[in-house]
Amino acid sequence: MTETSAAQTALTAAHARIADFCGRLGIALPVMNAPMTGVAGVAMAAAVSEAGGLGVLPVGRMTPGEITQAVAQIRALTEKPFALSIRIPPKVKHSPEDLRVLAEGVSAVMEDLGLPATDSPDAAGHYDFACANEGESFAARFAAIVAARPAAVLSTAGGFREPEAEALEAAGILNFGTATTLREAKVLRAAGVDAIVLQGSEAGGPRSNFEDADDVMTGLAALVPQAARATGLPVIAAGGVFDPAQALGLAVAGASGVMLGTALLGTKESLATPYAKQALTWVSAGNLTLTRLYSGRLERVLRSPLLDALADYVPGLPAWPAPEAVMGPLTEAAARQGREELEAVRLGESAGRSLDRDCAGAVKRIASLLV
Repeated sequence: MTETSAAQTALTAAHARIADFCGRLGIALPVMNAPMTGVAGVAMAAAVSEAGGLGVLPVGRMTPGEITQAVAQIRALTEKPFALSIRIPPKVKHSPEDLRVLAEGVSAVMEDLGLPATDSPDAAGHYDFACANEGESFAARFAAIVAARPAAVLSTAGGFREPEAEALEAAGILNFGTATTLREAKVLRAAGVDAIVLQGSEAGGPRSNFEDADDVMTGLAALVPQAARATGLPVIAAGGVFDPAQALGLAVAGASGVMLGTALLGTKESLATPYAKQALTWVSAGNLTLTRLYSGRLERVLRSPLLDALADYVPGLPAWPAPEAVMGPLTEAAARQGREELEAVRLGESAGRSLDRDCAGAVKRIASLLV
């Protein structure tokens, strides 16, 4: 076989694999948006779906009633398939004492933002140290997800347990898991998922690892062909995807689709702050860094005065998700108040290279060589 015919064979196989994946979901284009909490909302999910891709709405912070309402809003905007995403609850519980040192370190900033001290009587309404809201309400959220009947449900930070997987199958909902390594992809295959989102090291944060450590960083060029071959399942490449040729290369390597995160950050449908969107016009690799400060998981973020000031606290942080109890309310208040020096801006390696202004244009541009 000549090199030309071998390339054509690989391209034909990629297009056939993509067509099969799209046909199973009832979509036209093999493009999904990343479930970026605080960035991907109803407008983005609906726009991606309406453009022919598979819009994804993160619902991990919603109540069951809010999930039902959000799904109704998506369906009012599009009749096309969409997906919902939820992270698997952490197995550990934390107490305020776990974060005492960090809370003391940011106490002046919290006061400046109008947030109560962590040991004040008003703290319970702001700081969920035990992550009880997420863990204890997971069953109710999951029930609302199943009742909503999306085309697919995506889990992050682990896979669904057998009862949940069976509930999805019974409802005719596809079960997507997220993996950061080949080992995790194999675990998800054994758990019976229908497809796997591969979060490469190029992605912004937080890492969705659940078997391997978050610093086991594998890029998509290595991870996609390994996972596709080892699992035999459709894999979706996520992390730094911004170019049609790049997406085609990942498809030839074994991907059945791609997921866009940073590439959609600057769109009109994005819920990102004006500062985060503006940063896309000037940011480069030297402006980004990896940190566990915000969540306890490794994530790529824009350097900031806050990160520099708290660098000494990071080595002593407790495990995920404890830091979210303090840093979540702090950075959210900073975003509301326009305090750019305190914002948490999560960016993948495509930052500065993709400036799409609407989701439909981005989805169609990225998919232009895939179908």
